[in-house]
Amino acid sequence: MHWLKLGIRLERIAPGHPQQNGRHERMHATLKAETTRPAAGNSTAQQARFDRFRDEFNHDRPHEALGQQMPAEHYKRSPRPMPDRVPEPWYDAEHAVRRVRPSGEIKWGGDRVFISQALAGEPVGIAETDSGDWLVHFASVDLGLIKRGTNKLNPFAAVRPA
Repeated sequence: MHWLKLGIRLERIAPGHPQQNGRHERMHATLKAETTRPAAGNSTAQQARFDRFRDEFNHDRPHEALGQQMPAEHYKRSPRPMPDRVPEPWYDAEHAVRRVRPSGEIKWGGDRVFISQALAGEPVGIAETDSGDWLVHFASVDLGLIKRGTNKLNPFAAVRPA
């Protein structure tokens, strides 16, 4: 959630289509094979394995996609500073704002509407559409529609339809 609050845009692949993100999936397969088989005896030792892998992956292994250079040779630190405190999402006056309860629900139209337990404690913005339904947002992500008369959230798929 922090990334969304910082304005970082999510790029999603279609569910069940890891080939749409093959390089990333391949890196995760290598990470898993080299650091978790077998798993370390405790979380401190496991973290040390992950740290060694990251260092080797970025500084010692040439990558074909980078012309056999190391990722560290191409890394540039972001000029944007990390804020001391991650800001709450902002919603304009067209939005009603509700804070998601620990159960993952909000109170809407006198009913409890399940949004997501992953958003517990977070504010969501709700704006009426031309059809009278209610579009639910978290930061810049459209989560779904609360259909008029049902007060149930119909979540969007990984990518919101146009």
